Amino acid sequence: MVRPAVGVHEATRRRMLLILVAAVSSFSFCFAKTGFVKDQNEDLIKFPPKISPLPDAAIPLGHLRPLGWQRIPDGEVVQLFSMPGPREFHEKFVSIKKPVVFRKAIEDISAIKNWNKKNYLKDTYGDLDIHVVVKKEVLKSGPKKMSFKKFLKEYNYEDWYLSNYVPLEMMKELVLPKCLKCGFRRWLMESEIWMSSGGTASLLHSHADHDLHCLLTGRKDFILIDPKHKNSLSYHDKPPYIGSGYSDMDMDRINMFKHKSVADVPWIWSTLRSGDCIFIPAGHLHQVRSYGRSISSTNHFSPSPDVVFDDCSGVDLNETVPLNEAGFMWTYKDGKLLLSNSRLGAASMKHHLLMVMRDQETLTYELFEAFYEETMQQARDFPDVESSWRLISSENQTSLSRNEVKELKNEALQKLAGVFNIPHQQLATKPKRDEL
Repeated sequence: MVRPAVGVHEATRRRMLLILVAAVSSFSFCFAKTGFVKDQNEDLIKFPPKISPLPDAAIPLGHLRPLGWQRIPDGEVVQLFSMPGPREFHEKFVSIKKPVVFRKAIEDISAIKNWNKKNYLKDTYGDLDIHVVVKKEVLKSGPKKMSFKKFLKEYNYEDWYLSNYVPLEMMKELVLPKCLKCGFRRWLMESEIWMSSGGTASLLHSHADHDLHCLLTGRKDFILIDPKHKNSLSYHDKPPYIGSGYSDMDMDRINMFKHKSVADVPWIWSTLRSGDCIFIPAGHLHQVRSYGRSISSTNHFSPSPDVVFDDCSGVDLNETVPLNEAGFMWTYKDGKLLLSNSRLGAASMKHHLLMVMRDQETLTYELFEAFYEETMQQARDFPDVESSWRLISSENQTSLSRNEVKELKNEALQKLAGVFNIPHQQLATKPKRDEL
């Protein structure tokens, strides 16, 4: 029997090894992503769902189904086909905390025209730092920071959605909606951008601020629930921000044996398409689902009882106001959250305190502390919160009434403003690294 030469065996072994390495490399490359490309069909799911009784009466209606399957909705959110001016908006909706949808309210804007172009966002804003939320992990780990370029490269495969203050660089392509151009304009808190590749469901949640949510592209379904029902929904408040909170129920699979009261909670709905905006009052519970590639922006404004419209005289409501000129309290620049006003004085400091009070009658120490800590995120060295609070309060005082805030002396407010200006001052004088 003739045996093959050793060299033949070695050559065969090497060929097999190369084939195996190539196969493994190909497998690794194909499955580098954690999932498959998401379905971009905006109309894949019908909403609201058509609900039929289950054949087994022992199983509650909507058990292990998404929120909304547990009972028929009570109707659709009121919709208008033109956006009102600020006074009418306040009288008919904001003052009574009534949700409303404005159809085709922001059609002809740069963001809608440009952000759908291939590679435009990557080429124009790819180097910006943004925050990304991992679906169903938001309660465990919170947002993750990454470059916009990385997000755009991966989000079609991952369970990610962008949730970020609108970077200052991107604000010039968004506009201030007509209903906010005066009156409310003094009370603008922040603007946020949301983006996903579809199949995204939020928690059932609420904000301490009023929210005007405008869809730039894609489709979003909204479920809205009056806050008086939150005790039936495994709801958790997020102090010290009154009105802010969330439900810890799994919105994709409601356990109706555990959460029987969900079946008794009335809800209303709306579906938004490109150019539509929805007003969600402060404290109002809502859950959002997106389909296809979805981008939206939100404008949050304080639910203050001090809103007046004496600045509306002479304002052209049809004039375009880019968001970077709108005057939000917060801005997001170079990946950092900062107060927009870098030179606070006594008057502007007082106004900021009234803004964070929102519709509450007292400024508590806890609320001041939360505002202070958020402001000082970018500061390296600053006074402790207790000493800063004492600049405007007496010994052992734990809260200030609305009237007390309004009557604070300019001297005290100016000293506090000097403290709140520290982050901007330190960033302006941040030492540069030595260059070799």
